[in-house]
Amino acid sequence: HPSEIAARAAHDISHGRYARLFWGGSVILGHLAPLALLFTGSPSLFAVAGIAAVVGLYCYEHAFVMAPQEIPNS
Repeated sequence: HPSEIAARAAHDISHGRYARLFWGGSVILGHLAPLALLFTGSPSLFAVAGIAAVVGLYCYEHAFVMAPQEIPNS
């Protein structure tokens, strides 16, 4: 990471305060669940997969925006 603040933010995302949001919301709900739903082949579950992907994207963005802002710069 280019700076100490970036390293601390990455640690907060992957192992700290935002770990549940990142791993549970972004990776599982936003990536793995939609992929599994698409492999079912049921058109009615495609909409659920899309909604899960959007919620996962929100979790990802929330973690990556909020984690660096909570670290003091000075």
